[in-house]
Amino acid sequence: MIQEIDNKLCPQSVCTGCFACKQVCAKGAVHLKEDKGFSYPVIDASLCVDCGLCTKVCPVLNPRVTVDEHKGRTLSYAIWNNNLKERMNSSSGGTFSALADKAIKEGGIVYGAAWNEAMQLRHIGVEDPHSLEALRRSKYVQSNTDGVFKNAKLQLKSGRVVLFCGTPCQIAGLLSFLGNKDNPNLITVGVVCHGVPSQRSFDKYIHEIEEEKSVKIFDCNFRSKKRGWRTGLNLILYTKTADNKVIAIDKLLSDNVYMNAFLKQFFLRESCYNCPFKEENNGYYADIMLSDAWSLWEALPWGQVDFGKGVSSVIANTEKGYKFLKSCFEEITVIERPYAEYASNSGLRKAHKPSNNDTAFEYLKTHSWLETQSKFFPLTLRQKIPLVTRLIIGENYSILFKKIIKQIFRR
Repeated sequence: MIQEIDNKLCPQSVCTGCFACKQVCAKGAVHLKEDKGFSYPVIDASLCVDCGLCTKVCPVLNPRVTVDEHKGRTLSYAIWNNNLKERMNSSSGGTFSALADKAIKEGGIVYGAAWNEAMQLRHIGVEDPHSLEALRRSKYVQSNTDGVFKNAKLQLKSGRVVLFCGTPCQIAGLLSFLGNKDNPNLITVGVVCHGVPSQRSFDKYIHEIEEEKSVKIFDCNFRSKKRGWRTGLNLILYTKTADNKVIAIDKLLSDNVYMNAFLKQFFLRESCYNCPFKEENNGYYADIMLSDAWSLWEALPWGQVDFGKGVSSVIANTEKGYKFLKSCFEEITVIERPYAEYASNSGLRKAHKPSNNDTAFEYLKTHSWLETQSKFFPLTLRQKIPLVTRLIIGENYSILFKKIIKQIFRR
């Protein structure tokens, strides 16, 4: 039984779970406890020597003053990977793949979130391009970064290029762990984050499907492009038959309960509802920020076929970030766009906590995901209509249809 020390680390309500405090402790005095499925650090009084490193390294307790390079910005970039396979295997335009390929070609190592055999999400380091597939695609679960900051620091000390991809709070944790000192070999790539659900809630969801279908899930794709990019907000789970044949379990509309909860901002980490690392709080800590170019379709010609394959909306916050991005220009198509398109992404603002979130969470403990959705966040007919339209007539035609409707009602 750990004898905890109170009032040392940041309050649990604002702890982002970056684990910088745990990784900086040479005495192993910082342990993790679970609450509502999320891990939170606690200090073991029997091991603590009161050095204060755990509080000094906390990016929440010690907010970094960032250079307001983004203030007054007028440009962002719409980007997609020229390698069609990499683009289609990505959730957006495949920009991360191009950046990661470049870092590895320079003898570097790339850190990002990947599933292990038990479908637990962990940050890992990848050193060859063939292993990058594990890091691609959005994963709507909080990844575990325990031990990764220490490893990245060792790689930087050895002189290697390190590309670290993560959420804004993970980027802030890494930089704080490294002393907030600029390192020319470190490239940080932030992903615009809607918020993070817990591993435990995802485990429950997976377990229910495995029980229902008598299968074992080994992989998933939260945003398949099977039906187009914007119609791809459906979750596909993968299992195997006895003869090793891969079977896809497609989740759409009301059956896509985990994503429906996520998009309605249920069951996120408490700090996500008051995130100090979002745009409105000057949270541009990463050299490069990636998001989806959701607003780009409004400016595209009717019938633009490439849009449905995914497009990234990108900004470079530092000169180092811009130079690295520019070094990848032969592998990507880059179009200058108004900054407002990037800024329109809702993930740049703090998540809004549903008023019945905590009640729904307690209900989920003893009821299924489908039962919880039915009671607390049902998918309404109004929400289903645009999704069904895209599924029936396809990505590009749904865009055309919406533009025609707009033109009709303007008359």
